[in-house]
Amino acid sequence: MGILMSLAARASHLRKGQSKVVLVLSGDHRDPFEGERIRRTVRRAVRIAEALESSLPDVWIYGADCHRLPAIQSGSLETWIADWAVLARSPVFSESRENDNPLARSVREYGLFKGGSVSNAMEVLRKVYGTSRVPVLVLFHVESMEGEDSRVARQLEHALGKPLFWQFLAQLDGMSWSVLNRLDDVRRERPRITNAHYNDSWNMDISAGLDTFQQFAMIKPYARWAREPRRRTLG
Repeated sequence: MGILMSLAARASHLRKGQSKVVLVLSGDHRDPFEGERIRRTVRRAVRIAEALESSLPDVWIYGADCHRLPAIQSGSLETWIADWAVLARSPVFSESRENDNPLARSVREYGLFKGGSVSNAMEVLRKVYGTSRVPVLVLFHVESMEGEDSRVARQLEHALGKPLFWQFLAQLDGMSWSVLNRLDDVRRERPRITNAHYNDSWNMDISAGLDTFQQFAMIKPYARWAREPRRRTLG
């Protein structure tokens, strides 16, 4: 898989070491963490990062606020996943106890699983990575975005001229209609906003055999944007 992903990156004319990959996990609901969805998403993001850069992706999680998670150490991906991408199923009886991993212990501190703000997370990331010396591919996992259309659109506008590409991704049929479905309209009203793409057919539970095709779909829009000659001068 790693070799195929590297070939996909080269086919997009992306040179290794000239990009930064950031994964942003939605902490809206705990259900995705109880199954395979989040851990598969993390593994795919790691493969994308390995194809585009020399280090592993930064990982963030957002509820009402946005928090950076501990770094994934080389050779310790599965340990990291067990700590930060997995939760035991909610107990039926109150006396049942869930696995006490770092994510479970951080739920209250991070304000997770009570809804989340995409626009607030975008603002945090814009401030952290807005001065990056290389283009940043932000793989932005979205579970819901009710009532945030205008704020998200404004964040897209604020990111003009920044080295940030917002690759929003959601599970197939998992999202209601939002401004992410109207990025063509956004670009008609603000033609300079070329640094965003929405893949609403990103099926988190897709078979492993199709992973490379999904990952290639993730980097194609980013590659087009990264090659724009005036990308850094806009704003």
